[in-house]
Amino acid sequence: MAWTVYLTRKAHKQLLKLPQSIQDLADLAVADLEEQGINPQGWNTLKTDDDEYRLRLNYRYRMRYRVTDSQIVEIEIFYVGHRREAYR
Repeated sequence: MAWTVYLTRKAHKQLLKLPQSIQDLADLAVADLEEQGINPQGWNTLKTDDDEYRLRLNYRYRMRYRVTDSQIVEIEIFYVGHRREAYR
């Protein structure tokens, strides 16, 4: 089953400001989310709220996302950035 993954406008802008190595990691994470769903293997994920999850890109950067509609299997990525701002 393939999932539909999309970035919000804010998350896309945040991603473009990050170093290229982190952007490459985020691309790999998005590809794994599309293929495997909300808990892709090989990534450190944590369920933070009801339908919100946190994916650890590396020791400093995080990607936060939510399942917008489990019937349509959509994942909305709403934050990509440094961990100090990830939980504010």
